[in-house]
Amino acid sequence: MPISDDLSTICSQTSRTFATAAEARASEARFLEIQEACESGQIPELRKGDVIYVDTEIYISHGRDDFRGGMAEVVQYGIFIRSSRVPFVRVAQEPDTQHNWETLALMQKNLRREFGKKWAHPDPDLRPEFNEG
Repeated sequence: MPISDDLSTICSQTSRTFATAAEARASEARFLEIQEACESGQIPELRKGDVIYVDTEIYISHGRDDFRGGMAEVVQYGIFIRSSRVPFVRVAQEPDTQHNWETLALMQKNLRREFGKKWAHPDPDLRPEFNEG
């Protein structure tokens, strides 16, 4: 007998596995809440563990830092620049980069369409001609 979706411990939106079905349903609801808020032009506050989309970054002179966009798990959210009111976000898949959340929030609908359920990940290009020094 197949397991009911309600009993699944896998989040249908992100494909992450949780300890309980309730946690998986909460993850689905939170993901959709963030996406719907962004789609309506809001900039929702994020929490550690939330899943958002980040974009691809390709570099000509430091290909070793190339990164493919997709879903990413929030590890830090806040205002990191004292003179600014702009919230930034760091994600587990690219922890050394701060992403401007105001900009990313406006891009969520298009990034979701582009990446679907693909997760973001490093994709280094180690060819010498794309890495200075």
